[in-house]
Amino acid sequence: MSFQAGVLQQITGIRHEFSIVGAATPANLFFCSQVHSGEVVEASTTLPSGIIRGDAVLTHSSRPIAVVTADCLPLLISSHDGAWVAAVHGGWKGLRNGIIAHVLEHFAARGVGVPQLRVAIGPSIKPCCYEVSADFVDTLSAAHDPLWPSAQAPWSRQQPAPLLPPQIPPPQPTQADSLWFDLSRYAVYLLHAAGIQDEQIEISEQCTYCSTPTLASYRRRLHRGEAKAFQYSWIGRTAAS
Repeated sequence: MSFQAGVLQQITGIRHEFSIVGAATPANLFFCSQVHSGEVVEASTTLPSGIIRGDAVLTHSSRPIAVVTADCLPLLISSHDGAWVAAVHGGWKGLRNGIIAHVLEHFAARGVGVPQLRVAIGPSIKPCCYEVSADFVDTLSAAHDPLWPSAQAPWSRQQPAPLLPPQIPPPQPTQADSLWFDLSRYAVYLLHAAGIQDEQIEISEQCTYCSTPTLASYRRRLHRGEAKAFQYSWIGRTAAS
């Protein structure tokens, strides 16, 4: 089982997948050494994988590109004609460090405007399972307070129900003043701030923590003593031009 997004399936000339743990990946797949930064790398056919630092990959070549996640957001982005594609690793630190704005700047520098982009956000930890502290929220608010209305901040004081029937029980709160963070909503606010409209975005409802054991979750591993695991989210052009 793997996951695909209709917003990308509609584009001729690309293929993509939000994989599960252990799924086969395309040959010669390129990915970076991810460090929760705002750095964007343009992949070529010769760059070595897993060594160059960065948290977003952009390419015009036919070499498939990927990000590696185990709770963080994987974002796969394509121009409407499939000429340029990108894979983005969206942890909260990378999002705060401007990874979305930076990758959109790289598209713009290559003549791809915001209205031409299509964005698929893959499986990630959802607010039903992402407990954070007040200090965490204060850190984000200091950086992005004007980004969202106070009534619609990307966190809640009550633990939300899972979007999908859980196969694994969501975690219990560990403190009385816990907050529950919506990483996908945070990314969507950043996309909106850059000019991306809702109709250009598709968001998976799969929670890496509770939806299925075939998806890796860093937090679930810590809570339940599971072996370290991760999944690839990849996109590739079927031909270079």
